Parts: sequence; structure tokens; C-alpha cells
Amino acid sequence: MISFFKYHLYLLTGFLLLTSCLDKGFSQTDSLFDVLGTSKSDSIKIQCYLELTEHYIHHKQADSAIIYANKGIEMNKTAELPPEMEFYYQLVRAHNALGEYKTSNQYIVQIIKMLNQSDKAADEAIRMFYSGWLHLSRGEFSQSIETFEKCIIMATELEMDDILSHTYYALARVYYNTTDYGQEEKYYEKFLEAADWDKETRHIPIVLTRLGDIKREDGKIEEGIETYYMLIDYATKINDSVVIANTLNRIAWGYYEYGKLELSLEVYLKDLETSKRIKHKQLVTNCLGNIGNIYRDWNYFEKAIEYYTLSIEVSQEIGDMYNLSWLYKDISAMYANMGRYEMAYNNFMLHSAYNDTLQSENYRRNLLQAQTQYEIEKGERELELMNVRLQRNRYLLYGLGGLSLLIVLIAILWIRTNRLRSRERLEAMNHKVTALTQKNLRSQMNPHFIFNTLNSIQYYVFQNDRMASNDYMTKFAKLIRKTLENSEHPAIPITEELNALELYLELESLRFKKKFSWKIEIDEEIDTYMYKIPTMLIQPFVENAIGHGLMHKPGKGNIQISMKPGEECILCTIEDNGIGREKAMEIKNNKKENYRSLGTSITESRLRLVNSLYGKNMKVEYTDLKDDHGDASGTRVEICIPIIT
Repeated sequence: MISFFKYHLYLLTGFLLLTSCLDKGFSQTDSLFDVLGTSKSDSIKIQCYLELTEHYIHHKQADSAIIYANKGIEMNKTAELPPEMEFYYQLVRAHNALGEYKTSNQYIVQIIKMLNQSDKAADEAIRMFYSGWLHLSRGEFSQSIETFEKCIIMATELEMDDILSHTYYALARVYYNTTDYGQEEKYYEKFLEAADWDKETRHIPIVLTRLGDIKREDGKIEEGIETYYMLIDYATKINDSVVIANTLNRIAWGYYEYGKLELSLEVYLKDLETSKRIKHKQLVTNCLGNIGNIYRDWNYFEKAIEYYTLSIEVSQEIGDMYNLSWLYKDISAMYANMGRYEMAYNNFMLHSAYNDTLQSENYRRNLLQAQTQYEIEKGERELELMNVRLQRNRYLLYGLGGLSLLIVLIAILWIRTNRLRSRERLEAMNHKVTALTQKNLRSQMNPHFIFNTLNSIQYYVFQNDRMASNDYMTKFAKLIRKTLENSEHPAIPITEELNALELYLELESLRFKKKFSWKIEIDEEIDTYMYKIPTMLIQPFVENAIGHGLMHKPGKGNIQISMKPGEECILCTIEDNGIGREKAMEIKNNKKENYRSLGTSITESRLRLVNSLYGKNMKVEYTDLKDDHGDASGTRVEICIPIIT
């Protein structure tokens, strides 16, 4: 089998004919279409389709590339020629460009199957390369790293420079996803050493941009800017104005971060000129806004307002909500420094409005994506259930037909066995549907929790408390990372749940000015690393204790969270010394709040699903606490969590 980096030898004649046509002055696509219309050779036509596919990929016309790749594959089958793997490689690139990663993975699987039929060492190296990409696309990072490292060894031994350089690039992408930026930088440097810069016009700009970003974000701003200038030289060589404009923007921002405002302004003005020439309005509005920031920092407020206004006009024209959000935030800060607090307030409210729009749109998009995925997977499972029912009915008919041929005893035994198997299949399918429902509820709960936490951050930003905002943002980033990591699993170790809960309590304590304290006690008999519980199970109850129990309590509140072993379960107790459920309900009714907590509602639904999924008896009990005088003194919630290992 032939490597995807080289064409079949039997296409050589067709390639020479194409070269001849090009020499006569035709454009590339005109020449290819002319050959397709006149040639009678299937091999030459297949080569034309390959050239057209590559042409449209290079010119970022993925839809057209897919059309001609499929035509080439169909002609290949019709002509009964050996499969041309280059078509599948281009289909992977095209679907990736369209964001259709699931379809892209299907073509990668096809490439791997084709390579499995070869016993050549070179094809084995290519197979490992694609297997590594498949692991990466599925989020299986450790398997991806292991596969790519084996591929590097084999490609080095076989002197396969293309495979070697692309594997370095792929490994860097893996470490980017695992946030190991030191390793990411290392493998990007190896890629630059191994790659053919004249051929890698697509990857070189990506790599140089990322290397500059890594160095700048690591505080090595001068080194980052040097890398950006290296990219400018390369982009000038390949005549890529978009790359030049984007890179100038990064250089200007680097100088701004470094405090060299004169150089920053000079580069921003150059970038503005370039961006206008190529009609890149997003870069135009970014340049205008940052030039405004420079004049603001120099206290040239009238000049700053002039550029801010131009940036806002372009941003509104293209609907750039992100740019409008930070523009109004920076303008608000400028007016606050000028002592014009009414203007500062008005602009901050505009910032908040655009920021809320961004958050709401992101929340809506993520929720819609989760619901769509759930409906697709649910439909697939229901189809499987239908097939099982049809199969069961077919077996029953066979059984009835066999009654005329077989003795009564054998017929009865066959029917009983068939019914038992069908019931097991139905139970298995129901189990899968229940697991999918559980997954969908978790996907709804995580955006709800994130949205509530963002409201707290907005409060500190509005108060202009920079240290508190920075502390809050740091803790929030850690909590979001844990939340996103944990949400991938139906159940996580207790220690992971408690770590996320600690971060949440710290955030709420900062938000409410340390109005409450908390204590978490775990019985030493509970192995928090081995035992697992459903993801984000405890946090909604703690949230209710804070929001409904402690926030309305005069003075400082307290929350006690404990875990101890029970009979076939772990008993988790959440106790607060708040105003009690009765008083909280009274306050809620006075405010005419008819809604129910989304987090608690979803959690209760999850409890019912966990009971169904694992055959456990998970339950929640509420107890209203009273003092010696019979007055409400808090609430105790007891959750019986089944042990999952």
C-alpha cells in the first residue's frame, strides 16, 4: 500500500499531461477540467480529482474539496483500481475545516483499516500516526502520547521526515490539550527543525503564532515578539496578508504589555493600515480600541474617545459582542479615573449588558448542543430497541412455525429461551437510555452552576475591587477546570467531589464577605480515593443552605458537612444554623418567587436515575432543627449515597 504523502506510480503519465496543459497558459483549475473532459484514461481522471481536491483545500473551499474527493473515490471503485488513500486524507482535512469532527474521525478509521491490510513498515508508521490522531480527537491523551512516541521512533528509523515532523506537531497539540505548555513548546520547536518550510505553509504560521503566544504568556515578552517577527518574515515570503495582520496585532499587544506604548502605537497603526487594506474588520476594530487604550494611558482622553468611538462603530457594524464588551469596560475605567462617575456608570452598564449577552449566548449554545447530542443518541438507542422488538417478534413467528415440525416439548423450551433473551436485551437497552438521561441532566447542571458563579465575579468587578476580583478569578478558574473534568464522568472519587466543594465554599465565602464558616468531616473508615459518588451531588444542597438558610440570618452562619459509613451506603449530612425551611419559604412567598431551584430539581431527578441505573436505594431526608424554645435553628439534610467502586 502506498503512503498518503506520495501518489501511485501508475498516475505518472497523467501528471505529465497535466504539466503540459499548464505550460500552455491555462489556470490550474481550467487545465484540470479540460483534461477531465477530454481524457479517456481513468487513471488520469483520478489524478485530476486529486489535484482539484488539493486545490480547493488550499483555497479553503472545503465543500468543493469534499465533492471532488468523493467523485475520485467513486471513479476509483468503478475502474476497479487500488484504493487511493490520498482522497480519504483530504476528506479528513476538509471535514476538520468545517468543524465536522465526527465525520472526520470516520474517514480516519477508514484510512487505518486500509493501512492494516499492508505489511510494509512505512505503512505501519502512518497507521500509528493516524491512530494517535484518533485517540487525540476522542480525548484519550495518554494513549495518544504513547502511540505518537512509538511513531516517532519508527519514522526516525525509516527516515520518514514528513511523518516525523507531523508527529511532532500532533504531540504538541496533545500537550496543548493537557495544558502542559512546556512540552507543547518543546515539540513545536522539534517540528520547526524537522519540517520543510517551503511545503508547510499551512502549519508553520500556526506553530510560530503559538510559540510566540506561549513565550509571551510565560512573561518572556521580548522572546515572544522576536518569534512574531520571524512569522512576519515568513508570511511576507508566502504573501499571506491575513497572517501578517494578525501577527502585527500580537506584536503591538506584546509591546503594550511590556509598557512600550510608543512602539505599541506604531505597530497598531501599521496593523490598522494592513487590516483596512485586506478588509478584516475584526482586526480593524481591535486596533482602534487598543489605540484608544494607549491614548487613555497617556491621559489624552479626547484622542482616546475618538478612537473608542470609531472602534464601537465598526464593532456594531459586524456585531462583535466581545469587542463591545471590553471596549465599554475600558471606557468606564477611563471615566472613573477622570472623576466622571456618571459616564463611568453608564458605560459599565453597557459593558454588563454586552457581557451578559455573551454569557447567555454561550450558555444557550452549550445547552442546545448538549440537548441535540442527547436527542441524537436517544434516537439511536430507541432505534436499537425497535430492532430488538422486531427481532423478538420474528423469533416468535419462527417458533410458531416450528410447532408444526417439532414436538411440543422442544417448541415450548425454544420459546421460553427466546423470551428470556429478548427480555435481557430490552433491559440492557433501557439501562443505556437511563444512563443517557443521567448524562443529559449533568450537562444541564454544569452550565447552571457556571452561570451562577459568573454573577458573583461580575459583582466584584462592579465594586472595582481588583485584589478580590483577581483572587476570585483564580479560584473560579480552578473550580471551572474541575467542574469540566468531573462532568465527563457519571461518578467520581469522593476526594474529587470534596475538592470542588471546598473551592465552591471559598468562592461563596468571598462573595458574601465571610458571612459564614464551614467544616467538612470525613470518617476515617471511608476511602475517599476508592469510593465514588455521582458528580456534583452535594454542591446543590450546600448552595441551598447558603442561599436560603444563612443569607437571611442575622450574624455569622455555619455549615457542617460530614460523611460516615452506613448500612450499604455512605451517610452524608449537611447541617446549617440558618433560619430554617419554614422561614425561608415565607420570605420566598413574600417576594412572590414561584420558581424552584434548578440545581435541586436536577439533583433530585439524578437521584431517581441513579437508583434506577445501579439498582440502589439513594434517598434524601430533611429535618427542621429547633432550639430549646421551639424556634427554628437550622436545617439538616441527610443523603444516603450508595457505595460505587
